[in-house]
Amino acid sequence: MSAKFTEKEKEKLRIEMMQLGFVMLKSGGIRNVNIDTITKKCFVAKGSFYTLFENKTEFLYQIMIYKRKESKVKIKEYLSDDGKLSRKGLKSYLHWLADENPNIFSYLDGQHTRWLVSKWPPEYLENEENDEQTARRIISMLAAPKKVPDWQLFCNYLKLLALTLNSREFLIEDATEPLIDNLIEAACDCICK
Repeated sequence: MSAKFTEKEKEKLRIEMMQLGFVMLKSGGIRNVNIDTITKKCFVAKGSFYTLFENKTEFLYQIMIYKRKESKVKIKEYLSDDGKLSRKGLKSYLHWLADENPNIFSYLDGQHTRWLVSKWPPEYLENEENDEQTARRIISMLAAPKKVPDWQLFCNYLKLLALTLNSREFLIEDATEPLIDNLIEAACDCICK
């Protein structure tokens, strides 16, 4: 990358590329994520991409991390004036997650998921410790958490929600939105009064 880019400009370019890459992924899967198109739309040379991202698999990992961070920031918009997350706020946030669907694996078929996972080091993949941290962070924000919140069941409901979003074509269309609502309600029941 040219020395004329400041660190701030590099980060802005990284974010622009990741946002564009996510849109491409959502609209056509992994094959649709085209480095030439990304660099052309960002008005930079292809070498600039490879200065910022080691390769396409690393780029996809960085998109995943970016979308996770974005989701963590987004939850703050659902806090009440006292800085707490009501049950209604949690439900609204989970509906936003379902609508936005920031999970990159939702846009990959089984073959591409296996390929990508095989290219990533094991530490790149989600694990139970990450699930627990995320759930406990959300629970700590709640205005009225259950006395003994079940973070594991909460996480499993969210994983079922992700699977549902990824499998819409196999579901009865008229019952899909009620299913999503029920999964969100059940997830809230695990941690909220």
